[in-house]
Amino acid sequence: MRLDQLTALRFFAALAVLASHLWPLAEYPNALQPIARTLFHEGYAGVSFFFMLSGYILAHTYQARLAQGRIGAAHYFALRLARVLPLHWLVGVPLAVLALVQEGAGVWPKVAVNLLLLQAWVPHADWYFTINEPSWSLSDEAFFYACFAGLALMPLRRLGWLAAGLLALNLGVVVWRAASGQGAISAGDEPTLTHWLTYISPVSRLLDFLVGMLVYRLPRRGGTGAEIGALALLVSAMVAYPLLGLSDVWRMQLAYLPLMALFIWIFGAGGGALSNWLSRQGWLILLGDASFALYLVHLPVVHGALAVQDWLGDGALPWLPWAGLVSLAVVALSVAVYRWVEVPVLRWMRPRIDGMFQA
Repeated sequence: MRLDQLTALRFFAALAVLASHLWPLAEYPNALQPIARTLFHEGYAGVSFFFMLSGYILAHTYQARLAQGRIGAAHYFALRLARVLPLHWLVGVPLAVLALVQEGAGVWPKVAVNLLLLQAWVPHADWYFTINEPSWSLSDEAFFYACFAGLALMPLRRLGWLAAGLLALNLGVVVWRAASGQGAISAGDEPTLTHWLTYISPVSRLLDFLVGMLVYRLPRRGGTGAEIGALALLVSAMVAYPLLGLSDVWRMQLAYLPLMALFIWIFGAGGGALSNWLSRQGWLILLGDASFALYLVHLPVVHGALAVQDWLGDGALPWLPWAGLVSLAVVALSVAVYRWVEVPVLRWMRPRIDGMFQA
């Protein structure tokens, strides 16, 4: 069973991540500058949505099949890697070649770690942000996929205790960094160890994934009022957190954790008018299906568009139209990549993977 309302919401989460990388809207005067400094800036919370939704969807799709032995762990893991690796390599290999040309052979270890989806395990930004920066989250996802084959077999109580343990660990790290005066996530333009500990680390972000699995186990509770309330609460927090000066060390994960859990729980039930509307919008479902492509291609497009702005110099396009054109280009490219690359590759790979394991 497809959860079309959640598929459609994936597009808005990917769009939020894109908005967080349109930094000129926050830096230079334009009509959207106040929103860019709050709501758009907090778009990185879309990563929390994707991690939590991943746990929710895998529980929906694979948990019973793994627990009942209808699919083996290796078969399941191969299918999950087939979902992310081809597109990761499609975007990453050309960027890796460019990095090798520009920086020389010394960048080879970082390239290899990135293409093998191991970069998020290295607590240095020049490793986990190598090649295509957003791909660090795929490194986390690969770890989640590997863990899920075991997590799916756990009793609910044990899964809950594991999530509680990770919550205590993450909370302890945040308190330690804040109390020791090391709560900043950047020093100048460079991310700090705190950034890795609270935002990048696969172990810390496993909490989001586990919460998604647990939310799927909850009794379904939906309704129009609940959906409006969950959406309003999340958007209000994305505006209020920076205005209130809530420290980044809290905002990287923990401050959004309960809000995202509530949001996915409510919309996962699909019982309200918003969910019903989302699930009937074929164009939004298509954009949601293309959200993985959008997530991977958006930053190279943004970097390219910034280079064009630099080249134009004094005649550069005003930043607001620039951001609109970049967003349209990213969305169009993501749909093209999804339809003409991602779907055909998956259609070719899936039966071959199934045949290999069934044999």
